Amino acid sequence: MKAYLAYIKSTLQLTIRDRLVLFFNYVMPLVFFIAFGEGFGASTSTGAMAQVVTMVLMLGVLGTGFFGGGMRATAEREAGILRRFKVAPITPAPILVGSLFTGWIVFLPTVVFFLVIARLRYGMPVPEHWLSLVVMVSAGVLAFRGIGLIIASVVNSMAESQVVIQLLYLPMLMLSGATIPLNILPDWLQSVAQFLPSTHLYMGMQNILVREQSLAQNWVSLFALVATMLIALLLSVKLFRWEKEDVLKPTAKFWLLGVLAPFVALGMYQVYSKDNLKETQILARQMRRGQTWLIKDARIFTGTGAGRVIERGSVLVKGGRIEAIFEGAAPDAKSLKAETLEASGKTVLPGLIDTSVNLFQPGTGAPDPDGARQTLAMERALGAYLYCGVTAIGTTADPMKIAKELQRRIGAGEMAGAEVILGWTPPQGSRSLVLLDALAGNYDLFKDTLTQQVVKPADLEKLRAWAAARPPRSGAAPQPLPPGPMMTLSGLPGLPHGPAIHREMKLRVAAGAAPKDVLLDATARAAQAIGAAGRLGVIQPGAEATLLIVEGNPLEDITVTERIWNVLFQGERVRRDSLLEEKK
Repeated sequence: MKAYLAYIKSTLQLTIRDRLVLFFNYVMPLVFFIAFGEGFGASTSTGAMAQVVTMVLMLGVLGTGFFGGGMRATAEREAGILRRFKVAPITPAPILVGSLFTGWIVFLPTVVFFLVIARLRYGMPVPEHWLSLVVMVSAGVLAFRGIGLIIASVVNSMAESQVVIQLLYLPMLMLSGATIPLNILPDWLQSVAQFLPSTHLYMGMQNILVREQSLAQNWVSLFALVATMLIALLLSVKLFRWEKEDVLKPTAKFWLLGVLAPFVALGMYQVYSKDNLKETQILARQMRRGQTWLIKDARIFTGTGAGRVIERGSVLVKGGRIEAIFEGAAPDAKSLKAETLEASGKTVLPGLIDTSVNLFQPGTGAPDPDGARQTLAMERALGAYLYCGVTAIGTTADPMKIAKELQRRIGAGEMAGAEVILGWTPPQGSRSLVLLDALAGNYDLFKDTLTQQVVKPADLEKLRAWAAARPPRSGAAPQPLPPGPMMTLSGLPGLPHGPAIHREMKLRVAAGAAPKDVLLDATARAAQAIGAAGRLGVIQPGAEATLLIVEGNPLEDITVTERIWNVLFQGERVRRDSLLEEKK
């Protein structure tokens, strides 16, 4: 034990005195940290800040492992430094363990260093499981330091060392998710990334920072990193060489596969289960929900009281919730550390809610008996609702129990779509004017712009053929309804998923209801009916930032609700153009 402690102490003293080590461990990462932080707009997004922290830590871990461990150990053998230890009362084990722990001790302060800067400069909150982050990064440093030592053990020269290191360093850096988001890579490349230890280290750090998971929830990645470190240490002791004249055969480089064995096994499992691919989507969505927005100079229909309206105001969205509402002029976005959405001339509404739909039925024919195809159809339907500004729906359970699984996936952030509320039953006597309109032979819904956008051309032809076979419209005027939660019964024949709620609102106004009352039916009253009062359906501090922004004033012209400018779902600015593409 004395040999171990003595070598670690002497190596640590030499390392601290080396100005290059201090520069590459602290000064250069700080430059990258500030550059990435400013370039990625980290001050306005906790997700972007988490990405910057993870990126800089990953650069440091890979650097200290491959260059600080692998290249330095090779250089010491080449320079004859290790030859001097050969005659000393020391074995390879203390030298190798000393290299591992010296790298860890020197690197560890950078974790605290960057978390403190992230807090002071960019306002990033202290991670809930900061100790889990320290342990995960420590395991990564030791594992990659071990891989570096194996590289030093199997190469015969500095030139070979540089080639092998670059062959490993660049793919691990580029494919880990630290520099290029994993979710934008092709599926096959994402699968390749699952065999790299850097990917699992990145996912572990991001899960702790973004999803506030503990170490226990990332035990598989931690176990693989620790196993890699132990295997690397054992093999390094076995292959250790004191002098550069001791040359190994080229086949010795296959020992590197032994070090990576835990991640080969883990990668094979991930390719089979695709768990990390789902985690990647969840992380990407959670990061987008960490964006801080200032929706500025808009008309705000709050959904509170009797339908309070702020003619000119701004909404501050932070962490997926409404942080504040400003009447009149808003503070400068920079002072709020927010990204601006200029909404002059637009109206901000709570996300629309359709309390009763038939998600299992497509509205254009019969449900598909094949479970996989039916799942895709229901996924697309939920995407269509969100595209149309309907952010939550109430539906009964389906025979295949697909809706419950989709409810879980949307809640977890695995997929984008309207929130699914199961089990709400409409009161006796509830009516849907859009359904009655269809039964009367009026099919103007099929001509609406949103219908044209969300319904597939083939299904639209089915609807037109179905309408042509129905009796002609009766000409009956829409019947007035008392104020109550919005319901369309979409999914029944002739009522495709998504756009029907806008037709329902137009019919209610045509029947004599005030636009303000109709908007309350589709927001606050609907939220109360499905048990989400105060969370959805209103714009007030503390409520979810699930919002619809439209061009114009729906209080004067209800058709304005179809002129959708933006949809926010739990603070995420929804990419509407990709919603339906994902559900093809």
